[in-house]
Amino acid sequence: MKKVVFNLLGATLLTASAVGNAAAPVVDARDISAVQQQQTSQQSQIMAELIMQVNQLQQEVRQLRGQVEQQDYRIKQLTQQQRELYLDLDRRLQGGAALSTSETEELSSDASDKADTGSGNQAQQAYNQAFSLFNEQKYPQAKTAFKDFVRNHAKDPLVSNAHYLLGQLHFSDKEYSEAESQFTAVYEQFPDTSIKDKAMLKLAQVQELKGDKAAAKATYQQVSNLFPNTTAGRLAKAKLDTL
Repeated sequence: MKKVVFNLLGATLLTASAVGNAAAPVVDARDISAVQQQQTSQQSQIMAELIMQVNQLQQEVRQLRGQVEQQDYRIKQLTQQQRELYLDLDRRLQGGAALSTSETEELSSDASDKADTGSGNQAQQAYNQAFSLFNEQKYPQAKTAFKDFVRNHAKDPLVSNAHYLLGQLHFSDKEYSEAESQFTAVYEQFPDTSIKDKAMLKLAQVQELKGDKAAAKATYQQVSNLFPNTTAGRLAKAKLDTL
């Protein structure tokens, strides 16, 4: 029995010794270096691609910034040109009693339309005579004729035009209080008239010339808000920038 135990113990010790003396796996240093070189190469390639992408994005940003700056400059340039054109038109409108082409056409067209909707023949003739005197630049006679028309045909739809033209005549003669009263009558007595925006713009110009800049600014703002897409509305907006 002891001999069997000793034999088993000896076999166990020999097995343990053989396992302990087994050679460790051998790793070639060249394989490690190759792996490291491959990893370094991949990282360098990735970095190079990232740098290239960053440079490309920066270039695109610079180009876009340049385009935005050019467009911004062009918009400012066009805005300034438009503003100067409107201010020039404003100066010409203040230069005398003569109407602009659009005003003449609208007042003539408006007169025809109102004649078709019931203006009496006598009222139409009286208005036409006064308007002819105005177009012929016979301003004192036109002023008298329009005043007679307003007095004699107070309920006629053409009275709104007469008030506007009287305002223009008083404006030209620097009779600003009378002009203010006439332009105000246009849109207060005839709120649906097609020349409401022009009358309000003229009123603002009168207020400005009288030195009442606060009232002028308020009226310009009202015209700009109510009629943003008309010439009068755009002129009012341009004037607001100068007050």
